[in-house]
Amino acid sequence: MNEWAADARDELKVIVTEAFDVNKEGEVSRAALLRLKKWNIEDERWLRAMQAIKDAEREVGKATYFHCHRRKSTDAPWEAITIDLAKA
Repeated sequence: MNEWAADARDELKVIVTEAFDVNKEGEVSRAALLRLKKWNIEDERWLRAMQAIKDAEREVGKATYFHCHRRKSTDAPWEAITIDLAKA
């Protein structure tokens, strides 16, 4: 990417750099990375990079949970309750 972007306009460098920027935990933003796929760029290296992103995508499932806390009395400790709505 650095080689391809060496002579690129600053605007393109910002878009790509932002997509691969990491957060405090050192993780790349999935949403920012996937936004790259929206660009219609016909360069062979870009197309290979977008295919690599597509190949790396995995759907691991979807679940909706409801989280709440309860306690048996006002001086008792809070207990976490998690309800998997798909199984409820």
